[in-house]
Amino acid sequence: MEITENISPSDKPRIRKLLEDSRFFYPFEVDVVMDLMDETIRTGSKECGYYWLKLEENGKIAGFANYGPNPCSVHSWDLYWLAVDPKEQGRGLGTALLLKAEEKVKEMGGKILWIETSGRPLYAPTVAFYHQKGYTLSATLPEFYGPGDPKLIFSKTLR
Repeated sequence: MEITENISPSDKPRIRKLLEDSRFFYPFEVDVVMDLMDETIRTGSKECGYYWLKLEENGKIAGFANYGPNPCSVHSWDLYWLAVDPKEQGRGLGTALLLKAEEKVKEMGGKILWIETSGRPLYAPTVAFYHQKGYTLSATLPEFYGPGDPKLIFSKTLR
């Protein structure tokens, strides 16, 4: 298992498939990830503010994370996306990606990491994961994503 910080055009189909196979994301959300990849590839992470971690095993992308500084804060960063191939879940890969993202954020001066996720029942394991990793539910926005689909906002002060 290797976590790298690069993203390339050849990763796009593999990441799209990983997101689609997970069945967690709406199609428009998958398109947003593809657009963020395009912007990062075109301008670079430092310029666009989107940083990537890619977890590969045996030449296959098993998971990825996308994060960046919140442009309206002096020390807050956002974890925009964290996904692990459904066939690879339960092996600690999400934890490895999250810990690496936290480490990178701290290295770049971040003090708080914010995570937004859905509150649909499908996301119960995701919610449990963030609680287990020391994140606090800071806010709930009812009906944010759609009927019966609240936005849950988690945060963690990085030490």
